[in-house]
Amino acid sequence: MSSPPALPRRDLWLLPLISLLTVIATLAATEIFARAVWPEQSSDSCAIPDPYLGFRLKPNCSSVMKVAEGPWYTSQYNECGYRSPQPCGPVPAGTRRIALMGSSVAEGQHVPYQDTIAARLADDLTTQCKMPVEVQNLGSAAYLGTRLIGRMKEALALDPDAVLLIVTPWDIETELSAEPPKIAGPADQAAFGGQQKQLSMLIKESRTVTIMEHYLFRNRSFYVPAYLHYGDKADYLRPPFTPAWQTRLRRYDELIGQLSDMAHAAGVPLMLSFVPAPATMVMMTEPHPPPGVDPYVFIQAINGIAARHGAEFVDTSPALREHGQPERLYYQVDGHLSGLGQPIAAQSIAEGMMAGPFPAFAKCRANTLPHLDAAR
Repeated sequence: MSSPPALPRRDLWLLPLISLLTVIATLAATEIFARAVWPEQSSDSCAIPDPYLGFRLKPNCSSVMKVAEGPWYTSQYNECGYRSPQPCGPVPAGTRRIALMGSSVAEGQHVPYQDTIAARLADDLTTQCKMPVEVQNLGSAAYLGTRLIGRMKEALALDPDAVLLIVTPWDIETELSAEPPKIAGPADQAAFGGQQKQLSMLIKESRTVTIMEHYLFRNRSFYVPAYLHYGDKADYLRPPFTPAWQTRLRRYDELIGQLSDMAHAAGVPLMLSFVPAPATMVMMTEPHPPPGVDPYVFIQAINGIAARHGAEFVDTSPALREHGQPERLYYQVDGHLSGLGQPIAAQSIAEGMMAGPFPAFAKCRANTLPHLDAAR
């Protein structure tokens, strides 16, 4: 029996090349389709360089943006560059003003303004207090660490009745970085050197991968183990805290001490409001958390920091946890609270302000929500 004829020499490299090109063409077509179905515009055209903050938002500017998992929305900034519809000048007679600080969650990143914590907090307090309440939103992505000291000076210059600082685990995790935040844009991608980093960025920026992760992360049995494999990023859930997280919390304690001293010197009450990560919410609603994990230990640490420096504290997780699947209140891949979750967090904060020792909202506590006093 004769053996089959050998392939021509040319086919030894031509056939694998055709297969490779077919795979590349298929992946490219899939990526083009994914970007058409889930478009994204993450760069804020209103961002301008700032020597201290890294970037600042241009006054009287508007920018249209979208995260892949969310809707198109417009960010509009007032004459101070804050994401607020009200002017940042003198407080109108009869109006109560709150200065909101923090990073991207405080800003309401990826969420239409009417669904942000700032907008809903103002609406809730205005309705409950039966008087105008406005929120000047000084929050923006990467406003962390010592940058908040400069932001506090701006907040106190607004003559607010209260300063509200939104806190997330990500804020404290990343505040050790000494690098100033950069304006997100195509130029940032060129800054990554090395083939490994370029490949990592390529995968991270792939819309196809984003869509796959979005649906994979909806499966709790996949999402929780995947999140806990982040190592240091997830170690805030594991008591006792690692040396890295102890350092982060110590530095955050020092920062809150400085911010609190500034607020108290100006006679303005300070409130910290904790917004958990989606993985924390998943573990809070599970009958038994994974071994070695405590979804409440980090919240207790932040509460302790607030108490040491005379700041009020509101944990939004109980309100978020009331949702049957609280992780659905977030963008699954991006991790920010969505337009479904931010209003719930805002309501929790509004109740905390009306229940707390805030002179500006004492009338609300006495006349509209007396049950809050009884619950304290």
